[in-house]
Amino acid sequence: MKVLVTGAAGFLGRHICKSLNNAGHTVIGLDVSGPPREVFSTRADICNEWINADITKVLPLMKLDAIVHLAAMAAPNLCAANPSLAFDVNAQGTSQVLRLALESGAKKFVFSSSAHVYDIPPRYFPTDEVHPLRLNNTYTTTKLLGEQLCQLYFENHSLSFTTLRLFNVYGPGQQLGYLVPDLIAKAKHGRIELQGSDITKDWVFVSDVADAFVKALSSDFVGPINVGTGIETGLGTIAQIIAGAYEVELDCHPAAIPSRMQCDRRRAERILGWCPTVDLEHGIRNTIDVAVRTMAKMSHSEVAIHTEDAKASGEVVVFEPLIEGVSR
Repeated sequence: MKVLVTGAAGFLGRHICKSLNNAGHTVIGLDVSGPPREVFSTRADICNEWINADITKVLPLMKLDAIVHLAAMAAPNLCAANPSLAFDVNAQGTSQVLRLALESGAKKFVFSSSAHVYDIPPRYFPTDEVHPLRLNNTYTTTKLLGEQLCQLYFENHSLSFTTLRLFNVYGPGQQLGYLVPDLIAKAKHGRIELQGSDITKDWVFVSDVADAFVKALSSDFVGPINVGTGIETGLGTIAQIIAGAYEVELDCHPAAIPSRMQCDRRRAERILGWCPTVDLEHGIRNTIDVAVRTMAKMSHSEVAIHTEDAKASGEVVVFEPLIEGVSR
């Protein structure tokens, strides 16, 4: 299939593009920024074509078989700080991409949503797709609007869609501001201090998530599907693995009111034939190994640029290669 991936320069987008390419699809990456470095160096392994475009504007016409829509403001705190932009990107942008799907002749639309739509914490565990939804902040409101727009285009235009509600995705290339890269950054400075160590999440490795998107493209199922492991893991356990890998001091403190998250993945197993394959410890150690190998390969000048840019922007510059040789 000829597949357009919006948000292709992002953490999840890069992994999905490579997985789609490996599955034999023709991949067109689209993002408001240019392609990440690995697309330039090994373009044939990632994308067949790249388009610089803003999803809130009129998008270029093209012939497509399917669209994977990832482009979004994905950080709840940024959405809360700039709700107008969040609605513009996450709601209006999704509407624009759905319109492109119709005009391009695409027969399948896969939408990336979030388990946050169930609220944190949800009412029951493990949490399935029929759990009540809640508009508890700007981010989840825009994601639910995106889901409803997909439903609207299905009912009015027969555009088949599958929504993947992602639990806590982690892996190589994730930017600072998320737990795993933040803890790794602290470990590199010799000590990890963590508040809320008894809060639980459902951690799912990025290559497994990419596999769910590939499988969703060939499914005729219409509606939401959870993507998670079904395993609750405390933040303290993540910190212990990372502290052990770096052999640094760990100081954990429980939350006053700890929250929980746990995915019911049975629909993904039944409909997509999908199951996670990378366990938590292997996934975190792989994430650390890729970061270490990447820094080792970089010249001293590149390391200096990488470090200063990260300090200035608050995020990691995307130099990491996509995942290879994962222990399964």
